[in-house]
Parts: sequence; C-alpha cells; structure tokens
Amino acid sequence: MTEDTSRVDVTSGISGRASAARDLIALLTPLANLDEGPVSSRQSDGNPPFSERCRILSAIESLLLALVPDQPLYAAFHDGKVHDPLGGGAYAFREDLVGPLLAALVHDEDLSADGDSISRPKAPDALDIPNRPIVIHAGAQPNNSPHCGTLIVFCYAFAVAQAIRDRMHAMAAGAKVAFQPPPVRVEITFVDTAPVSGEGLEINGVHYQRSYRDTPGAATAWTGDYHEVLTLLSRWSGVPFTTAVQSDFFSNAAMPQLLDYLITNRHTLGRQLSPKHGTLALRAACPVPGCGLAEKHGRLNQYDTTPPPSTTTTITFYCPHHGPHTLALSNASPPAVTRRLEANAPTRNLLRSMAHLLDTTRHHIRVTGADYAGSYQETMLYRPLAEWAAATGLGRGRTPHILYAPLVVDWSGAKLSKSLYVREGGYDGMELLGTEGLASWRVLRDAEGEEGLRRVWGEVGRWVGDPRRVFRCFSVEYLRRVVVEGRGWEG
Repeated sequence: MTEDTSRVDVTSGISGRASAARDLIALLTPLANLDEGPVSSRQSDGNPPFSERCRILSAIESLLLALVPDQPLYAAFHDGKVHDPLGGGAYAFREDLVGPLLAALVHDEDLSADGDSISRPKAPDALDIPNRPIVIHAGAQPNNSPHCGTLIVFCYAFAVAQAIRDRMHAMAAGAKVAFQPPPVRVEITFVDTAPVSGEGLEINGVHYQRSYRDTPGAATAWTGDYHEVLTLLSRWSGVPFTTAVQSDFFSNAAMPQLLDYLITNRHTLGRQLSPKHGTLALRAACPVPGCGLAEKHGRLNQYDTTPPPSTTTTITFYCPHHGPHTLALSNASPPAVTRRLEANAPTRNLLRSMAHLLDTTRHHIRVTGADYAGSYQETMLYRPLAEWAAATGLGRGRTPHILYAPLVVDWSGAKLSKSLYVREGGYDGMELLGTEGLASWRVLRDAEGEEGLRRVWGEVGRWVGDPRRVFRCFSVEYLRRVVVEGRGWEG
C-alpha cells in the first residue's frame, strides 16, 4: 500500500510539473514568434497585450511551485523602484546625522557625571567640536560567521566613526587657531557569555547554560571571521579598532557601584529587565573545573547583604551538578571578582549605559540593530535610567547616544536572523536562489572575496551620506542585487 501510494505521489508530481510547463510553453510560443504572428494580435509597440503578459508571469509562478513542491519557492515580482520616503527620523535627520551628534557630545562636556553644569575648555572660535576621545561601540555573539545584518552594523559603526573624524578635521581646518580634534575609534565587544547550542539543560523548568568562554574551542570557532571583517573595515575607513569580551565589560571601575544599585533594586528591575521571569538575570558559571554551568535567568539566586558601614552582598548561585557557590560584592570589589559575572542582554545594556554616562573622560556612541529600538529601549533602558538618575543623582541631564542600523529583512518583513532563532532549514531557500552569502560572511568571502564586503561597505557609506536611508529596512532581494550581483539600484 505504501509503495502504491508513493508511486501515485510521484506520478502526480510529474504530471503537475508537465502540465505547468506545457501551459508556460503555450504562452511563450507566440512571444517567441512575434515577428511571424498577425499584427492584429499585438499592441502598437509590438508587444502582446498586457493581460497576456500577466498570464505569462502567473504561469512562471505556477511552474516554479510545481518544480519543487516539497520545498516551494515563490516568484517575487516587483517594479525595481526604490523609495526613501521621509517621516520620523528620516525627516528630522535627512540633511545631516553627524552634526547633531557632535552637538550632543559637546553638550555632554558641559555636564558633570551627576548632571551639574561645568565650565569646560572651549575649542577655538567656539567650534562645536568635543574635546574627549570618541569610541563607537558595537557588539556581536561569536556563534556563527557574521551575516549581512551584522556586517551592516559593523560597516555603520566604521562609517559613522569615519564621518565624525572627517567632519571634526574639516571644522578644525577652518579655524583661525590650531586645534587638534580628539581621536575616534571603534570598539567591538564579543558576547562570549552567550549560550553554546547543545551545551545547556533544563531541570524542573529552570534553564542552565554553558557559555562560549567556558566551552573550550567554541569561542574561537568563528572569531577569526569577525577579525577578518574588522581588519578590512578599519583599513578602508582609516579608523582603528579594538575588541573586548564580557570580562572586560564587568571589569569597569564603576561596576561595583552599579551592581550594588541593581541588586538593591532587584525586585523592581527584575520585572523591568526580565518580564517573563521577574528576576535580575545575573549569573556566574560554576567554578568546578570542567563544569561551567550557569543558571540562565537568575531565578534561583539568593542575595544576602550585611548592614553598613561595610556593606557586602553575597550572591549564592546554584549549579545542578555541584550545588551552591557564592560571590561576595562590595563597592571595593576588585575586577577579579566582578569579571566572573554574566548578565542577560537587557541587564548588560543597562549596566553599559550607566557606565558610559559616568565616564567623563571619553564619549561613547553605540551602534546596534533597529530591532532594539522602540519599546525595548523605552521599557528596559530609558525608564530604568531615569529611575537611577532620580534615586542617585547620577547621569542627570544625559542619555545614551545610540544609532540604529537598518534591519535586513526577508520577503515577509522578518529580520535576517541567526540560525538559533530560525527553524531547521529555514534559510535553505537562500542557498537555492544563490543568496546564501548574505547569511554568512564565510560563504560570501569564498564566492566574492573581499569585494563582497566592499559592496556592503559602499552601500552603507551611501546611507550615512544620505541619512534618510538609515531610517528604514533593506530586503534580502535588494541586497542580493547590490552585494551578490554587484549592481546598484536606482532610487
């Protein structure tokens, strides 16, 4: 019975493909013989009627579906016209993105860490040029070869750094008194505390993970691809870069003070930063050699704080194999203690922004994907920052400087994602259509060499030069022509 059914399915599939092919051939035959057909069947321009041409497009779509019924591919017809309509950010910053950003940095230099006005040394001729070094930040989880979305974030970071540097030097060159603008660099932070796929477990509904930094070999599998990309972008832009990992992030001098605030207010912040679990997602890997498991969401953490004046908070973490282990924190905790900590993305985002606002020696600008804009930042960053400033007096009058890179979206409008968030085989269609290079720098490099990345770099540079373009998304189909085929769109 199974064999008979299988034969019927195969026969039906062949018959369907043959029928679809015959339909298309029947429509294409007159088109191939236009010079022989009667004039009355054609339009004045010599083409078949519009309705006939639409039937041909429909037949092409039907044949495409019949060719691969087990993994259907859909024809995407569009007019090739590119629009960059104004509205919101595209309207406000359509002429210039760099000027307002520099003005905001200058404003920050007029405020102390606690928001009080201070008198700063002014640039000659009252130029709106900041004095402090400028760092453009971006981050990545090194769990795959960077796809086109990540490449765009990196390109945007270097392009903005280049534009800021060039603008400041141009302004200084026109000043009557010699003035050396501050240096600009890019810093890429690797989230090596991200979970390694297949290394975690769930017990009684509680999730445990093993991070890249605690899994030998996992952290180095892809980092070479990232350094290759960053080295090229640094060379093309003339902007230097550095890299950091999460232990560097948690070694910040302000971290003990900031952790004390988070832990003291963990009940409120837990609900804001982790709506699902309502807990502060701080974690530390099990210190037993060869283990490295950490409870992912901090649901089992226990906090014990001693009274002033020598306030110390002991966090007890739980390993499912080796039981509890502790970490003692105080305002005098050395980096060797705090660097053991890990945190989920919203908690890292808040701690990073707090640390940047407290830094009165450098300016910090963050570049990240547009999927982190909107309600995410309002709920998990700006509201907690406002509460922190009101409670402590720190960071008053200042907010983080964040630029959002355009998302790369598929045909349905969903962002191009890491395989972690896409079901098995989710991007097989990209491989079939020759766009798999947009899902992997390694594939793009093997097919196009450095030229593939240079095309992304050139396209992102156009957006920075015409800022309307950074306040929108770009589809895989758009980028296929630009990056894979090496042809631009008219717009």
